Formats: sequence, structure tokens, C-alpha cells
Amino acid sequence: MNLSQLYYFKKLAELQHYTRAAKELYITQPTLSDAISSLEKELGLPLFQRDGRSIKLTPHGAEFYEYVRASLRQLDEGVAAMEARKGDLHGLVNLGMIFTVQDDYLPALLRAYQAEFGSNVSIEIHQAFTNYLTQNLHNETLDLAFCGKRENEPDIAYFPVLNRPLELCVRSGHPLSRRSSVTFDDLRGMRLITYRRGIPIGEQVQKLLEEAALEGVVQNYDDDISMASVISIDGGTGALMLNSVGIKLFSDITMIPIEGVPRDFYWVYLACSKKHYKSGAVRSFIDFVKRFDSDDVDFGHWPEGRPVSTS
Repeated sequence: MNLSQLYYFKKLAELQHYTRAAKELYITQPTLSDAISSLEKELGLPLFQRDGRSIKLTPHGAEFYEYVRASLRQLDEGVAAMEARKGDLHGLVNLGMIFTVQDDYLPALLRAYQAEFGSNVSIEIHQAFTNYLTQNLHNETLDLAFCGKRENEPDIAYFPVLNRPLELCVRSGHPLSRRSSVTFDDLRGMRLITYRRGIPIGEQVQKLLEEAALEGVVQNYDDDISMASVISIDGGTGALMLNSVGIKLFSDITMIPIEGVPRDFYWVYLACSKKHYKSGAVRSFIDFVKRFDSDDVDFGHWPEGRPVSTS
């Protein structure tokens, strides 16, 4: 039994398809088949069984996989630790994010990280919504993600990073546009839109609407820019939305604080899987985010009750 056989077994166990596993391992399918056959012969137990055109783990194979996965993870962590000790940190971090963090925070964070660790660590950015990012943390497509916090995710670790206020967005010239703040009573009877149910921010806004007994709000939207686009065209509609970077694209809208809604209404988290292996590069990024002083960053909050300027 050798190390290559264990890596081959782990990959095949996860994909349960010889052709795909061989392709991702950069070996031929016969080489993979021979390695698995030798491993089964040495153990004296079948690890896989046919399942139509695919394969699946036998009960023995499933048990062995847990040992192999844990052992290889520990080995990889040891190698990464030794590389870090000699100042040779390198690798790739697949980082997902919601649009909300693409303001001054992320560029400042990445600049500071590169200044400390150099350019040997590459960071690939993937933008999507929270639900999709969370799925990709589970399937290991992503290492980390800046996103909202989903309920009932025991295998995901969340570290709070920054927050955004929920405010009323109206077009400049709207009767409320010169107000320094509004109340929920001011909003009753007004045509309003906000985030859809089923995403973290949408569920949080829904609870707020129920507490305020505010009815008739259209909950169809995934993001701030879509709502800001509607407000920019329709001067009679208002949006309950986060005051975030996307608003900088529109010079004819106004953000107004809502009385009784906390300024830290919505938190963005750095999320990662508790179960999956993390390379030295990924662990260094997590540690850096946790100690990054975001108080030194201007997040681009604009004066309340004033039109937003893109200049």
C-alpha cells in the first residue's frame, strides 16, 4: 500500500466514477483500476461495487474512506505547516462572495493580505448569492465565502465580518426624499418592494415586516441593484434594502434610515465548512480576516436623506 493508492481511492470514493476520477487525477483509467485492485487485494476486502454504469462504496469501503480522508487531511495539514514555517506559503484560495462586500472592504482586505503574505497565494473570486455559495462550500468548490448566515447549517462555521443598515430607498424628488429618517407609519400605504423570501436577507426582512405589521410589500428581489434600478425609473415606489456599494451606480436615488431598525441590521460573515480540509493558504486567509481591522476602512456609507452621488 502506498500514498498514491490512498489518494486515488479517496478521489474515486468521492466521485464514484472511474473516468471522471482518472481525469481529475491526471492518470489513465487502467492505472486507476490497477491501483484500486491492488488496494482491495492487499486489504482482502471489496471497496467498491457496480451500480449500473457507476460504482458505489461497499460498507467496508465507506468505513475505510473515513479513515483515509482523516489521515490524508492530517498529512496535508502537516506538509502545509512545514511550508509555512519556512516562509514558503503558496497555493490557491477559492473565495465566494455576495455583492454586498465588493466595496472598500474587500479591496482593502486583499491588498493588506498580499502585503503580508506576498503574491504566492492566488485568490480566485466567485460572486453569487448566499444559498449558492453555501452549496459550493459543502461540495468543496469553494474554500471560503463572504455571505449571509443560513439557518440549520451545522457543518458551516460563520465569523462575523461587517454589517449593513436596512434603509428606505426612494427616487430623488419623492415626498420622503428630504427626510433625515422615516418611521414605519410613514411607509404604510406606500408601494414598497424588498428582498424575496428564501434567502437570508429576505427572511430577516420578513421578520421585521411582521413585527412592524407592514403589509403589501412585494418580496421578489435578490439584490440591491435590481431594486435600485426599479426605484431609479419609478418615482412612486420605495424599496427596503441594504445601503451598500451597488447604490453608487445610481445618482438619482436617496437612502433614508428607518427609525427603530438597528444600524447593524444585516451581518456579512466569512463562512467555511467545518468538515473539509483547509490548506495552509486557506487557513492563513481565515486568520488574517479575523484580525483585519475593518474600522480603518471607509465602507462608503453616504449621508442619510441626501441623494447618492457617483462622483
